Amino acid sequence: MYIKKTDPESFQQTASNCIKDKLATLLQTKEKINVALAGGNTPMPILNLLSKENLDWSKINFYQTDERLVSIDDKESNFHNLSKAFFSHIESKAYPMFPGKQSPENACYNYIKALKKISQKEGVPCLDLVVLGMGEDGHIASLFPGSRLLGEKQKLVMLDPVKRKGSLRMTLSLSMLTHALETVLLASGSEKINLLASKSARTNLPINQLIENNTNITVICTED
Repeated sequence: MYIKKTDPESFQQTASNCIKDKLATLLQTKEKINVALAGGNTPMPILNLLSKENLDWSKINFYQTDERLVSIDDKESNFHNLSKAFFSHIESKAYPMFPGKQSPENACYNYIKALKKISQKEGVPCLDLVVLGMGEDGHIASLFPGSRLLGEKQKLVMLDPVKRKGSLRMTLSLSMLTHALETVLLASGSEKINLLASKSARTNLPINQLIENNTNITVICTED
């Protein structure tokens, strides 16, 4: 795990530059690349900055790491917010997790079908890059502390049976996340930084499972 610290004023631009550089490098060696993006407040201004970069966006497919089971036009929809901040400004293919015109179970099935078109490693689709945030409780995507989903080894996309902040959710599995070639983790705020810095504090948390099972992680964080 590589940690790059920056001051709060430079955090968004530093993160955007990091993601841009990784995308540019991948585009030099691949005809198509596959990227998964998290929702939440932290990534949106970063992705908006990224959308202004001169990259060959037509060669990038974007997926989601997780989604709330709400209408795709709902302000709580990650895809809605990603579209507003990012997808509407670039010429890329973006795959919504929950289009809203099907059951959650069918949405999972269809997303798994889409992901299986990606090249696989050890039987798991291998995303080129995942951009993640992290909650102050150590959750990543919609994989929360104590969730039974953390122990799932076979499924690629799952439904969380627990309603969180008013919504049920879909999420990529830990296996999907840890098989990514590269991961950028965005962390802003002292509580998140302290959690990342303390192995004992994060031992039983989802973020630790990501760190322990994926060595190619770049953390962009603010200084304390």
